[in-house]
Amino acid sequence: MSTTRSRGMSLPRIHERQRGAVAIIVGLMIVVLVGFIGLALDLGKLYVSKSELQNRADSCALAAARDLTGATPLTVSEAAGLTAAARNLVLFQGNLEQQPNITSAESVTYSDSLANPFLDKNSVTYALNTIKYVKCDVSRGNIANWFAQVLNAIPGIHIGANTVGAFAVATTTSAQTTCAIPVYICRPDTATPAVPGGYTIGQWLTAKIGTSGGGVYGGGNFGWADLSGGKGNTPALDTQLQGAGQCNLPALNTQIGTTGNKASLSDAWNSRFGITTNKTTGVTDFTGFAYTSTTWTAQNNAYNGTSTDSKGASQPNFLAARKTYQPYQSDSVTGLSTKGSAASQATYQAGADRRLVLAPIVDCSTFSTPGTHQANVTGWACVLMVDPMQQGGNIDTVHLEYRGDSSLPGSPCATQGMPGASTGVGPLVPVLVQ
Repeated sequence: MSTTRSRGMSLPRIHERQRGAVAIIVGLMIVVLVGFIGLALDLGKLYVSKSELQNRADSCALAAARDLTGATPLTVSEAAGLTAAARNLVLFQGNLEQQPNITSAESVTYSDSLANPFLDKNSVTYALNTIKYVKCDVSRGNIANWFAQVLNAIPGIHIGANTVGAFAVATTTSAQTTCAIPVYICRPDTATPAVPGGYTIGQWLTAKIGTSGGGVYGGGNFGWADLSGGKGNTPALDTQLQGAGQCNLPALNTQIGTTGNKASLSDAWNSRFGITTNKTTGVTDFTGFAYTSTTWTAQNNAYNGTSTDSKGASQPNFLAARKTYQPYQSDSVTGLSTKGSAASQATYQAGADRRLVLAPIVDCSTFSTPGTHQANVTGWACVLMVDPMQQGGNIDTVHLEYRGDSSLPGSPCATQGMPGASTGVGPLVPVLVQ
């Protein structure tokens, strides 16, 4: 008898056809799996490229903004931006020479306002001294996929090369600065006695003494001033001394000034030295080490200078004392009468920069006019609070050490490179706005 079927195919032939169909399905599945895995890898590649391009655009904008001085030609700004951009490589830090098929586009444009069009250096219509913003656009095109093109084997799908771009907008603003305490500094030529050549860095400035008749100040270098725009009452000044100070600084030409000796401010002033009484609150500096004619006979440059005390023993300057959290030495050592005691070592270690502060510079000659107790702010000085105030507010014994104009490079009162408020007085630094 025959073992074959009379109708249809034999079993071996059926199995052969099934094996062929499975092979086709498996092949298609492999294409799809490889395609999707490749798609994930290629998307990751594009994400990395996008991040690298953003770094390139940011560097370009920041470098170009640095030269927006209002007088420097835009060609200088553009060159600085493109040079900085070139240091940030793209596509896994690769050079274009290593990627011959990649297309590249970069541009630097300028505007006087974020609301106005950005134009290149040759087309710009804004006056040079009004240009405040610079924009850098960067892109890379014809970026080939690694694996995703495998999906092109599926009918109706076409995945081609990609283009990635990024942009950044930058401007300049004043650097972050230290907050101010409620005192003013007399412009050197209007101090008593006058200092026509200007104060020298490290010079100790003496306070002005409030007289009983009308509050007109006597001779000296500095006096009280409410910087918050208030009426100058004692509680307002007390709050500024015990708190952060005045960080939103009055604009130049703002009138400031406060009458009176403010004898009750001694506790608030001394809180920055960590000298505690029953009334004292507020954050102390990292050190309360005081500099007086007894503890620092040089009476100059306590910030980073050298000196001995009245007994000939070497003393730490402010930077050294701050580094080791030196406490206030006590009234018996300093020769003062604060009637307070030094805070604990832990309090100083948990302190802050509280004795390096800003103070407005004003024309003190206006105070000589009867009934005039205010003057215009003409600048800002960096000063060091040298010694605490004696109980009863004998402000004539208090000193501030002049550390130069706050905008000087290297000023200890300006954190260069960190943008601050638009009303700041520190050096101009570039900052990203978009």
